[in-house]
Order: sequence, then structure tokens, then C-alpha cells
Amino acid sequence: MRINRQQLQTIRKRHFGYRITLIYELLLLLLLPLAQLFSPLVSFLLIGLAVVLLVFVNRFSGMPKTRPAIVLLGCSAIAVELIWRAALAWDPAVGRVITLPHVLIWLLFLLVVVVRGVRTLIREPFVTLSVIHCAISGYLTLGISGGVMLTALWVLQPSAFVVSALPPHLSSAVPSGAIGSALMTASFGLLTTIGTQVLDSRNVTVQVMATLIAISGQLYIAILIGLILGRVHQRLV
Repeated sequence: MRINRQQLQTIRKRHFGYRITLIYELLLLLLLPLAQLFSPLVSFLLIGLAVVLLVFVNRFSGMPKTRPAIVLLGCSAIAVELIWRAALAWDPAVGRVITLPHVLIWLLFLLVVVVRGVRTLIREPFVTLSVIHCAISGYLTLGISGGVMLTALWVLQPSAFVVSALPPHLSSAVPSGAIGSALMTASFGLLTTIGTQVLDSRNVTVQVMATLIAISGQLYIAILIGLILGRVHQRLV
């Protein structure tokens, strides 16, 4: 496969975006404990992730037809995050009303990013360390998506969680920084099948969410392995 200079520069910029995204997502995980001291930090980290994906990955994607849709979803996610956080602080009742569209927009954005990332990996002409970084960042994005779902459920149905297993909080209606970081961590526990103690096993809704998060992680790994083996087989044939 022959690649001209312009295509090579685009690939390098895209691979740089893969590395930046992975570094940012790892930084997001490391900064979660600080959210207990600064409540809006989780929202700022999510907005930062959307900006990183739009600036460093979307512009150099190998699928230009999907770029406008990603920009629209990313900007919508940023806007609804700011509105949702402000609504919860101003009037929790209004915040609860906005929670459903908030979580749906974020999930749609993040899941589209993951799916397009897998499709991009298929089209990569070379399997390099940066391509592996993209695969890892996609896995972490699934964990972040699960954290967004659990946080939304906390606002809508706090009885679905074991309060004694969560950090102290001031209100069951407003997710504090401690609650947000704890639920994001719980999502990664489910994704990696380590498990978590913050979910009430008697609540069907939260158990369905937990199952979806765990299955998505296993399916992602299985799909990537299948794609890699398929590419190796094609080269051997």
C-alpha cells in the first residue's frame, strides 16, 4: 500500500491524537480523588475529554464523512454538561429533569467515538504503538461512559446504591465530587469484572446497567482480538 506525504502527515497527526487521548484519560483517572475536594472537577474532566477528542482525533480521522456528526455530538455534550451542572446547583428538581437528555447525549457521543475508533483501527495501514494506544483509550472510554450512566442513575434513583459504601455526601439529589468520582471508579470496577460494592443487588435497574458495562468491556476486547487475528490471516494468505 503506497502512501503519499500528505497521507503520512495525516496519519502522524492522528496517531499523536491517539497518544494525547490515552494520556488524558489516564490523567482523568488519577485526578478522580481530587474531585472529593472540588465538586465540579468530574464535569470539567468530561468536558476536557470531549475537547481532546474533537481537536486531536476527529480532525484527522480516516472517515471524514462522520466528522460533522462527531462535532455536533461533542459540542452538544459540552453544552448539556454545563447546563446540567448549573441546574443541579441552582434547582435540583430542574437538574433531575435534564439528567435523562444529559446522559443520552453523553452516551451517544462516547459510544460513537468508540465505534468509530474501532472502525479506524481496521483501516490503519500499520499496527504501531500509537494504534495500540487508540485501542486502550477506547476501552477506557467505555469505563467513562459507564461512570456517566451511574452518575445519572444516582440523580434519578439514589436508592439503587448502597449509601454506606459511598463517601459522605451532603444531598442525595446532587452528586458531589466524592460521589461522582466514586461512581466513575465503580464503573471501571464493573468494566474490568473486579466488581464494586456500591450497587444495591436488589435494584433491577442498576443491575442491568452493571451487566451492560461488564459485557461491553468483554465484547470490546473480543472484537479487537478478532479484528487483529483477521488482519494477520489476510496478510498470511
